[in-house]
Amino acid sequence: MKPSDYWQKRAEQVADMQHLKAGEHTKALYQEYERAKRSIQRDIEVFYGRYATNNGISLAEARKQLSAGELQEFKMTLEEFIDKAKHNKDGKWTKQLNNSYYRTRVSRLEALEMQIDGQIRTLAHKQEQGLTDLLGDVYKDTYYCTNYEIQKGLGAFTVSFAKLDTEAIERVVKTPWLGRNFSSSVWGNTEKLASQLSTTLSQSIAIGRSTAQTSAALAKRMNVSFRAAETLIRTETAHIVTEATIHGYRESGVVKKYQFVATLSERTCPTCGSMDGKTVKLSEKMTGVNAAPLHPRCRCTTVALFPDYEDVGQRIAHDGTYVDGDMDYSQWKKKYVD
Repeated sequence: MKPSDYWQKRAEQVADMQHLKAGEHTKALYQEYERAKRSIQRDIEVFYGRYATNNGISLAEARKQLSAGELQEFKMTLEEFIDKAKHNKDGKWTKQLNNSYYRTRVSRLEALEMQIDGQIRTLAHKQEQGLTDLLGDVYKDTYYCTNYEIQKGLGAFTVSFAKLDTEAIERVVKTPWLGRNFSSSVWGNTEKLASQLSTTLSQSIAIGRSTAQTSAALAKRMNVSFRAAETLIRTETAHIVTEATIHGYRESGVVKKYQFVATLSERTCPTCGSMDGKTVKLSEKMTGVNAAPLHPRCRCTTVALFPDYEDVGQRIAHDGTYVDGDMDYSQWKKKYVD
């Protein structure tokens, strides 16, 4: 059996690979936020260009009703958002859009707010779907990598672990933990952002901010929202890595305990530092207590502990088949998973 430093190194490498995926996903989401900000900026520029005077635009002017032509133009914009909202899960956004579509009196400010709201809800849908795909991939990859590393470390490859199906992965990914799941967090962040943007827009008009100043104020709010989204991505990834790793430990039939491994650096929090090296039974694993993440953006992981006897590999190779340890992950996956 491999020495303990082997197990820790491999566990850290498996986790790091998934956190790299989270980093790439965060970069892609940042670009989506930037696109949304540019769209909102264009909407504001059109609004000011149409209704503002040299002295800006007053709340009284902003609250005037759209003309018949402007109302028709606004409804064409709503049609685009209604098409994008077809697959929203609870149907609330579709209902809201439909209600607005059939109104005969809409103020200039309400129309702009609805356009901005549509941009951020479209962004939220992309964020939710993207995070669903990311976490599903992270769970599957971590689970199979964990099984592979355990079997390779013990020198025994077997097909006796359970294979994952799409429904099983989706069920784990969407299961609430510490009171909520990532989808609730995405939409909670979106509702908060919508409220803040609406308030900021009204305040900007009331105090006479220019187009550029108003756009900058809204962009600042969106930057805060992006940081919250980034924290969610990092934290949910850490959670899924732990869940998939523990699942792999259980499937091995050998691992009954794990050791908490803190990512030690000058930024390591006292809580994680105090847990480093602690041994935990699989049956006593508690997310947020003795299993990562212990806090937002936590990058701690676990390492498998094995019974202290020489032929531990025999328990995992139920068919008694021992193979060359040079089989790499892609070869193992092709043979035993795909």
